[in-house]
Amino acid sequence: MDDPDGQRVGLAHIELTDKPVFDGVYAHLAQPISDYSFAANYIWGSCLKLYWSRIDRHVCVFANGTGDLTMLTPPIPQPGATESDLRDCVGRCFEVMDRYNDRIADRSRSRIEYVSDELLERFSAAPGLSLSATPMSGDYLYDTARMIDLAGGPLKSKRHARSKFMNSCPNHRTAPLDDSHVPACHELLDLWCRVRDQSHEGEVNTAQVGSDILRHHDLIASHTALSHYKQLGLRGMVLLDGDKVIGFTFGEALSPHQASIMVEKTHPDYPGSAQYIYSEFCRLYWQDFPLINAGDDWGIPSLRFTKQSYRPVRILNKYVLTRQPVPVVSGYSPLDLPQVQPAPGPVLSTPLTNQDATQAQPQAIGVLTTQADKQPELRRAELGDVATILGLERACFKSLEETFNRRQIKNLILNPRATVTAAVLDGQVVGWAVGLIRQHRHSQSGRLYAVAVHPDHRGKQLGRGLAEHALLSLSQLGISRVFLEVRSDNHTAINLYRKLGFIGHRFLPKYYGQGGHGLRMKRVTAQAAASPPPVPQEADECVAA
Repeated sequence: MDDPDGQRVGLAHIELTDKPVFDGVYAHLAQPISDYSFAANYIWGSCLKLYWSRIDRHVCVFANGTGDLTMLTPPIPQPGATESDLRDCVGRCFEVMDRYNDRIADRSRSRIEYVSDELLERFSAAPGLSLSATPMSGDYLYDTARMIDLAGGPLKSKRHARSKFMNSCPNHRTAPLDDSHVPACHELLDLWCRVRDQSHEGEVNTAQVGSDILRHHDLIASHTALSHYKQLGLRGMVLLDGDKVIGFTFGEALSPHQASIMVEKTHPDYPGSAQYIYSEFCRLYWQDFPLINAGDDWGIPSLRFTKQSYRPVRILNKYVLTRQPVPVVSGYSPLDLPQVQPAPGPVLSTPLTNQDATQAQPQAIGVLTTQADKQPELRRAELGDVATILGLERACFKSLEETFNRRQIKNLILNPRATVTAAVLDGQVVGWAVGLIRQHRHSQSGRLYAVAVHPDHRGKQLGRGLAEHALLSLSQLGISRVFLEVRSDNHTAINLYRKLGFIGHRFLPKYYGQGGHGLRMKRVTAQAAASPPPVPQEADECVAA
């Protein structure tokens, strides 16, 4: 889209002077993703040809980088915006996209991308909206303390790579980025991109976009970040060998709980420097933030493997919204993460309505005896249970960050690697439990991911019964190793899990946010203990794109 076209549809380039407007709307989001920041929009603006406008009390960002006109992010509400404003805004946004896409005779290209769970809930509640949601690659979240220590067996190769660099480069040091470093960083960036392009030659993502195109876009965005890091409010750090710049990285705070590392590049002749700069950046700049957001994997298999090898604790889901279902290209596999995306199938698009569709009556899988007159029925959860499970979550947990939202509950029920048990009494879900199967390269393990009982129904052994059913379901699927996480001060739950055969495995500082420590527990059958699975091989490269 050239400038006259942008002006004709009422859109403008994103300028540095627009930062206060974007910062103002993003600050009101409870669960931002890496795409929801002014810096992210600005540095990707030139390569993706981004434009923006205020429409019906929403900030709207459009992209023209692929020859069509789409929305890069959903409309972000300004204070006071209503659900009716959102409905009107979406209608006008599609009119803008259609007007441009009519030139290539393909209105089906009009779409809204990078929609978070939080904003998807807003779309679901808005009257008169009927759109289809299709999963895309989500953001990887890591425990900051673990990225600093790189402790534990799964991160052993990262820890060794970091140590190798430190020993082989005795004159290494770090320093805050300043203007004197910028020219050398630009040179290093060009070198890094040439080497990385060769190593990923011929690789494409799930949308069949070549890695060479994605790397070129990343090169432009990184150069832009270097040139304007002060105006964008980014924290930067360089890695030096004596006075030689051999690495640099940028990041920013997305929320009080989450920091985003946007750019990270190191010299290819210094093995282990990627692991070192990432860990050191977290230690020096981000240790007060419980979570580190490393962005998505672009749908590139090798980048996905690298990001998974750092053992993320959560995936922040993202979606594409269209007026018609969009087939999902295979290539994503479900992860053992707190927010699980649906497994790929022929079509995973889900119409957004105010009520969830219902499935056929599920098969009952047991009845739990309690001291009450009525006995809750234990059965597999169905989509019709989503609303009452959501109410159960909100009754059990005070913080929205600790609860599942509607979309996440629905995804768990649909996920073939999840076993979701509901305890139902008088048509209401009074308790639920979730078991997940995690696929390693050479083995599988399980995770007791959620056990919750409504406060009015506690003290009746319902939690234990739900947990036992979840463990039994995993056992019937051949899973012999099961892990879970629990607040370290939740002694009631810890005692229950010990009775079920779990033992303490690892203390997790700030796992549940500032001051909310966690405990990872493990349950292993005798058969599994006798024949441990092989240790997975891990990628020896940085987690950032």
